[in-house]
Amino acid sequence: MKKDNIYEFSLYIDIEGFGDKFEDGGKQSFINLTNDLYSLGQKFFEKLSIIQFGGDGFLIKEILSYQNSIRKFIDIAAALLQIILIRGNTGRVKISHGYMSDIKSSYSEEIKKELYGNNQYVLKFNKNIMLLNPVIGTSIINCYKLNGPKGPLLLVDKDLEEKIIHEKVPYKKINSDKYNVLWINWINHKNENTELILKHLNLNNKNIETNLKSYIDKNDLPEEWKKSALELIE
Repeated sequence: MKKDNIYEFSLYIDIEGFGDKFEDGGKQSFINLTNDLYSLGQKFFEKLSIIQFGGDGFLIKEILSYQNSIRKFIDIAAALLQIILIRGNTGRVKISHGYMSDIKSSYSEEIKKELYGNNQYVLKFNKNIMLLNPVIGTSIINCYKLNGPKGPLLLVDKDLEEKIIHEKVPYKKINSDKYNVLWINWINHKNENTELILKHLNLNNKNIETNLKSYIDKNDLPEEWKKSALELIE
């Protein structure tokens, strides 16, 4: 349950251009991200939950570890974006805060009866099935609501600016009245945590800028998207 003045950090990540490039790399990028999150979740994501939302998107949030380090979330986000790029595609991350709750107890008695003891949340009736995700809350809503320029960006809720300053994480403000977010240059965000995450997957980010330049050259991209991407390496 949400407490006043308590931040439960949350991170939402998805694949850029997933729908348009579904058969041309998008599907495989989603499969790769799923596999990588599973592998990393066993070692690096202590006290975090990973929940799939929105097709190709995943929400990563704290489990009862309030006021944890925002740097930890930024490290994870930067490493995941680097991993997606190394594997040939690009992603986008939004970091915010909020809470999540299990609404299973609010379902009808008939549904609750079916759900108890059913960890897969698959309901069967007649010849049909119904898949449920009984987890909902402001963590996913606040991440979705973050609005920023198009592009493979790591955006952070401006509400978290003081925490970013406190933990001395480099960031920039977007110079636009339309957006109330901060952005982190994930291409240049490298430290022991990000290196360990990549090493676990037998990857390295030595050529990460070259990877992004190559992606820009090989794809027909909107000008705003390309501008945002180039700002990460210029």
